Amino acid sequence: TTLGLDDKPTLPQILSFPSTKGNTNLPQRIGSEYFDFGVLLLDDGPGARVDALEAKNLNNPARINRDIFREWLKGSGVQPVTWRTLVTVLKQIGLSEVA
Repeated sequence: TTLGLDDKPTLPQILSFPSTKGNTNLPQRIGSEYFDFGVLLLDDGPGARVDALEAKNLNNPARINRDIFREWLKGSGVQPVTWRTLVTVLKQIGLSEVA
């Protein structure tokens, strides 16, 4: 099945999405850039929600990124919840090579 840009991704699809840079998946590639990414994707203004996820996950970037995706997939943040929206946010933080 081919994924369209206007399809809604699932968490397993996002977590297994390969990066073109190295042998990493999308959350690993975002890595420590999760704050900028999370603020944009979750439409989080000053970053309070990302700070809360950071504290909950003990500064573990992979877990923080997973939780950012999980919150967004629930409909919290930038709409619509589609691959196109995700690609746009990735490009905004300079990760166009994964988009």
